[in-house]
Amino acid sequence: MYFGSRYIDPTTDFGFKRLFGQEDSKEILRGFLHAILDPPHPIVDLSYMPTEQMPELTEERTGIYDVYCVDSEGQRFIVEMQRAKQIFFKDRSLYHVTFPIIQQMRRGEREYPFRLLPIYCIAVLNFRMDDDPRHMRHIALCDEATGRVFYDKLTFVYIELPKFAGTLDDNLSLADKWIYVLQNMPALADIPAELAAEEPFPQAFEKAQQAALTPAERERYEAMLKKDLDEQGKILNARNEGIHEAKLEMARAMLARGIDRATVLAISGLQPADLNEL
Repeated sequence: MYFGSRYIDPTTDFGFKRLFGQEDSKEILRGFLHAILDPPHPIVDLSYMPTEQMPELTEERTGIYDVYCVDSEGQRFIVEMQRAKQIFFKDRSLYHVTFPIIQQMRRGEREYPFRLLPIYCIAVLNFRMDDDPRHMRHIALCDEATGRVFYDKLTFVYIELPKFAGTLDDNLSLADKWIYVLQNMPALADIPAELAAEEPFPQAFEKAQQAALTPAERERYEAMLKKDLDEQGKILNARNEGIHEAKLEMARAMLARGIDRATVLAISGLQPADLNEL
């Protein structure tokens, strides 16, 4: 968390939507999408779609996106920022793409009712999703036997920020430059020279300046930072409590086996007062 830094944190909900989800952010978003997806055809124009998608039945869950847009060719782009670890995030990603699929089916042509246009789901994660060492992965439906892409109109891109260790001195790809910005922007005092002449990075840094926020926006942003800090504190406390309980259980079992207190204290790392409570 960065209070008082020059640039907002783009991994927060406020920062991510300000950088990519506003009408005057289209060129920034378009540059980001081109870098991450390297699409076969240029993304000419973008229109933002409602970020809350309503289900067919009232008892079903709604779909809520950070950024959802469509280009002039009808291709759909879902861009998500997720800070907190979610065990079933892959399932959530799959659920999110059902809405643009259904929307296209409803408006499909009579002659080709099942003709779908490409859908891209980009998830930027501020946690490690699994043990795969790669910080960015492109996922498509493939033939298990050949490994060839079976269906090329549904693409998932997972970007795991904690796995990225690159610096601008490493001659980064354009995609990795964006990942560097997302990971490091609030810690920077100014736009790096390696990015200053490459659009739309200057536009992104200008939009991310805290000085450009209105008083109301600054209040919302700082409230969000405080909320995130409080949540992290709760998670840390819960984790520490869980570790302490596990140590107590271990100590209880060792004492029950007749192991002397000094050995129990040395192995468990507990204090004498902790053993007195057992």
